[in-house]
Amino acid sequence: MVPAQAILAITVGLAAVTKILQRKFGNQEKVKVLQNQMKEDNKRFKELFKEAGKNKKEIDELQARILHTNMEIMNSTMKLNFIILPVFLLALWGMGFLFAGQVFQSIIPLPRFLNFSIWSPESWIPACIFNGGECLTMQTGYYKAYFFYYLIATIVLGIVVKIYDTVKKKK
Repeated sequence: MVPAQAILAITVGLAAVTKILQRKFGNQEKVKVLQNQMKEDNKRFKELFKEAGKNKKEIDELQARILHTNMEIMNSTMKLNFIILPVFLLALWGMGFLFAGQVFQSIIPLPRFLNFSIWSPESWIPACIFNGGECLTMQTGYYKAYFFYYLIATIVLGIVVKIYDTVKKKK
């Protein structure tokens, strides 16, 4: 199998597994309820904060409730991350073992940057801005292809899941 196709298959597989695990173990309804509660609490907090001297006790109670709600949301997402993270690390290690040092033709043109230095401002701006070169390239390494393919796969799977849920809800 060509490296680009293998990486694309691994990426789509991981994105699908991630979506399945999110739907299986993640409680999206609970998170939505908690987020709505947090919005209402934050709105009330802003109203009370304008009159801070009068409502000190209520402000303290509201802050504690907001903190508790925020911790519940974080806990529900962290549990899922502890399941998914080892899978990603194993996949990256495996791709590094198989494809390290190889440059191959990407299936999808990827953005090309001048360099990958964190300290250089040019590293975050496409190459065509600075030197009139091509912004997209077909030549890439495994890690860049993996992250770009994963981004696209999660967006596409997110849209597919949203459409599926909407159709299922209408029935």
